[in-house]
Amino acid sequence: MVLLSRLIAALAYAGAAFMFGVSLGERGELGAVQHIFMAVIPLTTLLLARHGRLPVLLTGAAMLAGLFLGQSQFERAWRDCVANGERVRIALLATDGEYPNRLEELPIALPCRCGFRKTILHYMSTDRSFLLVMTNDRETWVAAPKRPFTNVSSRAKSRAALR
Repeated sequence: MVLLSRLIAALAYAGAAFMFGVSLGERGELGAVQHIFMAVIPLTTLLLARHGRLPVLLTGAAMLAGLFLGQSQFERAWRDCVANGERVRIALLATDGEYPNRLEELPIALPCRCGFRKTILHYMSTDRSFLLVMTNDRETWVAAPKRPFTNVSSRAKSRAALR
């Protein structure tokens, strides 16, 4: 009975760690923090599990797997945003200045879906304008009513200057 209760507890911790890893991986804006987690999670898991603690190893492996899954979901959403983000700007322009409070109020299916997140697009609006932003640890893209999506990251600017 004790073994069964420990197994159930270990699976619950591993499940929670997996979900935490997924949600952490979906935050592609975190940049260097995610790379630190990619190193710290396995290191800590191995240090703690070296005393024969299988539940600790299982929990760390689940968190790392969740982090990888979340990062792959974010990368897929990022590629979708680069390809289809302009549709959101066009849908906002079609509202004739009556910008919604949230992007979910637009009459289109939002691109850039990322697991638990409806979209990785960040949206801010006023009575007269709006701003759409998407960012990861390498690039930042911005759009406004009179400005289609443009890469404004410093790396992109320095690459353009070298051409």
